[in-house]
Order: sequence, then structure tokens, then C-alpha cells
Amino acid sequence: MDKATLRQQTIQALASMPADQKQAASQQLYHALQALPQWQAAQTIATTLSSSLELATHPIIAAARAAGKTVAVPQTLPKRQMAFRELTDQTTLKTTKFGLTEPQDGRIIEPAAFDLIVVPGLKFAAGGERLGFGGGYYDRYLPRTQGFKVALALPAQQAEQPSWPVEDFDVLLDAVLTAQGEK
Repeated sequence: MDKATLRQQTIQALASMPADQKQAASQQLYHALQALPQWQAAQTIATTLSSSLELATHPIIAAARAAGKTVAVPQTLPKRQMAFRELTDQTTLKTTKFGLTEPQDGRIIEPAAFDLIVVPGLKFAAGGERLGFGGGYYDRYLPRTQGFKVALALPAQQAEQPSWPVEDFDVLLDAVLTAQGEK
């Protein structure tokens, strides 16, 4: 199946997921993430400010901050690049033309400083393969970091094997957490 078709199918599946099922799966994923030794040891983490379609990241951010971790979220830059800026109570947030909420200020955290990165995407295979949203931002960013790369996959996002082309530049994730456990 081509990537564009699979993206659309996954977006539709996520949009039609019953709220109670999404909430229950999300809670399992938050617990699985926080149980990881890599999460517990991490001092600096990266995540996103989620859209309504995605797994909500606000509980992840709140748990990290409560544990004294530094949290950073991405700001898109020209030429499909991004920088992660520290998220604090003083951070100025703005909604982009793509509907994403991004930081406009705050300290930029260098890729090498991350201990753990919660990587977004639309579809995740058990071997760490990831189908992103199609912009290539993470494909350009992930090779620059050595942090533990983890995805939290709702049921509609899970695949045993990738049914999409996996490219040479695709970075495999270190773990894909599912509502049933780590794969």
C-alpha cells in the first residue's frame, strides 16, 4: 500500500476511534512509558504538543515536569527542519498554519542533550519502523540524536510488519509501546 493511502486510512481510523477506547488505551500507554527504565533515568525528554487526532501528550508533559525532567517540544523551521525548545510556564505558544501548536521562544535544546524522545507518527510496526505524517521533519532530526526513541501507538496505529515502503533514511525506533505492552 502506498504511504498516502495508508496515512489517510490511519487518520480515518483514529478519528473514528470511540473516545472511551482511546482514553483507556492512552492510559495504558502513559503507564507503559513511565515504567520504562529509560523514562525513569531520563533528565531531558522531547515530545510534541499533540493535536486532537493524536494521543494526548499533555499527561506525558505533566508527568515529566512533576518528576523534575526538562521537557522540550518542536518548533518547525524553514527547509523542513525543526528545533526543540524547552517548555516552561513562560513559553509563548502559537498555532501554525498547519494547526500545530509550537513554542515561539525558550531555550533550544541540542539533539545530543535528549535522553528520551517520544516520536510521533501515524503507523508503527513492531520492529520500530515508523510511518510519519509526510513532512520528513523527524527523518531529518532523529539521526542527530542518540536519545532513546519511543513511540506510543494507539490500536489504529499498530502493525506487526510495515505495510509501507521503509526507506534507507528511516530511523528505527528503540521501542514501540502498545496498549497491550511493548512490541
